[in-house]
Amino acid sequence: MLLSQVVNAVVLGGIYLLFSAGLTLSWGVLDILNLAHGSIFMFGAFSAYVLIRDSGMVLALPVLALFAAAVGALLSAVLQLLVFGPLRRRADSRGQAELGVLIASIGASLIPVAVALNLADAEVVNLPGDVARTAVHTLGPIRITTLQIGIVVLAVLLAGALAWWIARTRSGRALRTIAFDPPTADLLGIPVERLSLLTMAISGALAGGGGLLLAANANAIEPHMGDGLLLKAFAVIVLGGVGSIAGAAVGAFVLAFAETFAVAYVSGDARDIIAFALILLVLVLRPEGLVSRTAWQRA
Repeated sequence: MLLSQVVNAVVLGGIYLLFSAGLTLSWGVLDILNLAHGSIFMFGAFSAYVLIRDSGMVLALPVLALFAAAVGALLSAVLQLLVFGPLRRRADSRGQAELGVLIASIGASLIPVAVALNLADAEVVNLPGDVARTAVHTLGPIRITTLQIGIVVLAVLLAGALAWWIARTRSGRALRTIAFDPPTADLLGIPVERLSLLTMAISGALAGGGGLLLAANANAIEPHMGDGLLLKAFAVIVLGGVGSIAGAAVGAFVLAFAETFAVAYVSGDARDIIAFALILLVLVLRPEGLVSRTAWQRA
C-alpha cells in the first residue's frame, strides 16, 4: 500500500512539474504571470483532437505531442508579440506593466476556452483509443503505465534541461540579465525582445505538449481542464521559490506527496487543506521558498 502511494505521488509530481515548468520560466524571467497558461495547456491537447477528428488520421502520441507543443508555442508567441510586449513597453512603471499583463492574460485565457467550447462535439471529448492506449506494468501492488513513466521522466529531463540552459549557456546568462534589469540589458546590447519571445514560446510549448500528454493519461479533454492545475502551479512555484526551475521540481513533488498521503491516510476532503497549509507554513518560515535564489537568479 505504501509503495503504491509513493508511485501515485511521483506520477502526480511529474504532472505538476510538467505543467508548472513553463509558467515558472515566464514568471521568473519576464515577470509575466501568464494566467492564460492553463488555457494554452488545454488548447494544445484540444488542437491535437481536432487534427485527428478532421483529418481522419490517427498519429502516434509523440507526433501529436510535438504538434500540440507547436500550437502552444505559437499561441504564447502571439500573446507576447501582440499583447504582453506592447503593454510592457508602454507602461510607466514595472508595477503598472505587471498589472496590465495580469489583466490582459485573464482576458486572453478566455479565448481558447471559447473556441474549444464552440468546436467541441461534447463537453468532454476523448482521444482515439489507439492514441490513448498504453501498456500497464504491474509489480505486486504497484500499477503504472508506460505513459505515466514517460510523463515523470520527461518532466524531470525538461526541468534539468531548462535549469542547464539558464545557468550554463550564453542566452541563459542574457536571460538572467533581463530578469535583473531589462533596461540595462537593452543598453548592453542584449536582444531583449527576441529573447522574451523565445522564452514565451518555450513556455507555451511546454504547456501545449504537456496538455496533450496529460489528456492522453486521463483519456479526456475538457475546456476548463487547465484551471485546477493553474492553482496547483502557483502552489508549486511558491513552495519552490519564484523563478527557480529546481525549486519548481522540488515544490511539485512536495505538493504531490502531501496531497497523495492526505487522501490515502486522512480523507479526500483534507487534500487541499493539508497541501495549502504546507504552503502557508513555508511562506511563514521560509518566504523565499524551499530553493532560494538571489534576485538576479530568479530564472
